[in-house]
Amino acid sequence: MTTAGAAHPDEGAAGQDGSRGCLHVIGMHRSGTSAVTALITLLGLRGPTGEDTLPLRQWNERGNNESAALTRFNQQILLSMGGDWSAPPVFGPHWQKAPEMVERRARASALLARSFAVQPFVWKDPRNCLLLPFWRSGITPPDAAVFVYRDPIEVAGSIRARNKFPLTHGLALWERYVRAAAANLDGVPTLLVDFDRVLRDTDAWCGELIDFLDVVGIDADHGARERAVHSLDSALRHQQASPLPDDGVHHSQRQVLAVLGMMQGTHLPWSAPDLGVEPDWVEDVLAMRREFVALREQHRPSTSPVARVVGRLQRVTRGAKR
Repeated sequence: MTTAGAAHPDEGAAGQDGSRGCLHVIGMHRSGTSAVTALITLLGLRGPTGEDTLPLRQWNERGNNESAALTRFNQQILLSMGGDWSAPPVFGPHWQKAPEMVERRARASALLARSFAVQPFVWKDPRNCLLLPFWRSGITPPDAAVFVYRDPIEVAGSIRARNKFPLTHGLALWERYVRAAAANLDGVPTLLVDFDRVLRDTDAWCGELIDFLDVVGIDADHGARERAVHSLDSALRHQQASPLPDDGVHHSQRQVLAVLGMMQGTHLPWSAPDLGVEPDWVEDVLAMRREFVALREQHRPSTSPVARVVGRLQRVTRGAKR
């Protein structure tokens, strides 16, 4: 479904050739954002510089195309607010305008410029579902976004396999991240897609993506479409959804899925939908996780320069004794 709206705003980064600069890939962890970002880079948008790209990991065999420096920076913001990626903090009104956040802007701008030295670029970090208001307040705003969502059971199952979190925790994270993304993208030209459709109908969706990039003024390599399409396959899906149980825990997820399902397509700009009220159990689950994170950080060994040197010496010593 395509939603007409206001023209693309003039603000934002632009490349030397006048093309728009920044495309966000927004979506909850384990929702297919890595695969979508990889496809977008094959269309000519730049990812983070090579030395800044997070290394390959077991759960992202093809890489996740994330900036290591910006991921750490986003994680530090979440920690400073009493949470982390697995325990999103409670965000108050206009939290991004707090003095401590304003003080972070210069470093944020420098990191962004260093991580993405060439435009147009694509930036993917699931934490931006939560933190996009910070990046839109005085930092380079997104020129456009691709918002990817995935069935909550598949997401929760993938998080359980990777992080050993209970399914309920994964479902609570899905609720918080997806609702935050839907609210925080308000006003941003956005292409919304279910990851299931990306895998089932890759060629058609890739055509829609290229059309979207053309409309918002972000240059894409049309000739690379076939190569980009073949970068995706069904083997990327390691979790298969089972029907959501018909109970109170899953009622709100059914509602969110129904709304997003009807909104798939291009929105110029995105208008935050009414997803209903987040159920109380979501905050109950995440609050317990925040308590764990607080204890973990309280007892985490010092990461001062001296402590890091001591740690390296200890590792070298242990290795020499073997």
